[in-house]
Amino acid sequence: MQNPNILLGKLTVKNLIEICKNYKIEDYSGLRKKAIIDLIIETLTEDELNIILEENKLIDKKEISKERKVKNTNKDNIADDEDLLNILKETTLFKQLMNEAQKQNEADLKTLFEKNKVSDKEKKIEIVLSGQYKEALDLLLEADASELHPILVGPPGIGKTTLCRYYAQMRSDLTGNHSFEWITFDESTKPAHLIGSFNPSITIQKGFNFESFNPGPLLKTMLKGGVFLANEINRATEYTQNSLLEPLEERTFAVPHLGRIKASSGFFFIGSMNPSELVGTHRLGEALKDRFNVWIELDYPEKQTEMKIIEQNNPHYKIDESILEKIYLIINRTRNHHQIQIPASLRSGIAMARLSGLLKLKYPHQNPNQILRKVAKNVLIGAINPKPGVKVNDIATNIISQIIGTA
Repeated sequence: MQNPNILLGKLTVKNLIEICKNYKIEDYSGLRKKAIIDLIIETLTEDELNIILEENKLIDKKEISKERKVKNTNKDNIADDEDLLNILKETTLFKQLMNEAQKQNEADLKTLFEKNKVSDKEKKIEIVLSGQYKEALDLLLEADASELHPILVGPPGIGKTTLCRYYAQMRSDLTGNHSFEWITFDESTKPAHLIGSFNPSITIQKGFNFESFNPGPLLKTMLKGGVFLANEINRATEYTQNSLLEPLEERTFAVPHLGRIKASSGFFFIGSMNPSELVGTHRLGEALKDRFNVWIELDYPEKQTEMKIIEQNNPHYKIDESILEKIYLIINRTRNHHQIQIPASLRSGIAMARLSGLLKLKYPHQNPNQILRKVAKNVLIGAINPKPGVKVNDIATNIISQIIGTA
């Protein structure tokens, strides 16, 4: 809307005096036109000014309506934000976070570090053991009992690492040996990250001995007879891959300056890798490939299993079964879409479920499908990788419309 000063300036002095009389504005006598306008604007409310402008046909009624709508929307947004904060404060998750925050504010970093340090005996890992995951767990157990080296192969985000951690925990409950180490490989991973390295300052003082040596995760599990997980092993360079040949074949490892060590009884090496066609992966060398005796293929889980996993990973914000199924259908649709190179993983489904559950608390009267339509797009934009020349927004919108509809 234009400046009220300009709009009222289009009226005559007689009109302005009439307005003053109608709204019982005094002290206008003897004032010039501009001063009368200033007096009217200072005295009247915004709504009263709008009525005057509308009656004198200085402003369109639609413009006033639009302006009011914008202001009401802004008020609603502020109210929504306040409502959301109040809702969050009442959830179990945020009550827990607020209690933790109060304790952490009173603690120093060293205390917090000790408090949050992950122990050898982790908190019980909860997983869905059905379908391919139960079969994979059985194969890990059989490979371990046969002193063979298994490797899990499958796309990102299907739970390979979680399954291995679960197996290591289950094994530690049986044997009492809690030694479990794992490292996620990439191009920067060097053999020293696996075997360990010497501390320069201590080495200068005391020479090359065990006191100046910092053992790496692979060496630790070999000495303790524990479980070592080489996560995403095909992202490592051939140089690093070759350093694994000796421990896999001979169950020994040569430590420079200290000698060659052999693995204790119970040492179990597990590998995991992504499909070779993914960006950032290297070809697994034939020599290393030959050392893995049990190949466990994992794919995206079947419908009921995936829905159980999504539900299990959304403990704080419950959603309806129908919305859970639609989340699965959206995620699954990305996996057989002809314009998508890399589809959405299980993590995307979990993200949709958590956001949908939270927004259901914020907007209890809103259609759950409308909520899902909004959050699904926000998740899919970063979760899928389309083929060249295809816009990710277009694919996401198309898939969501197919599953939920456009209404």
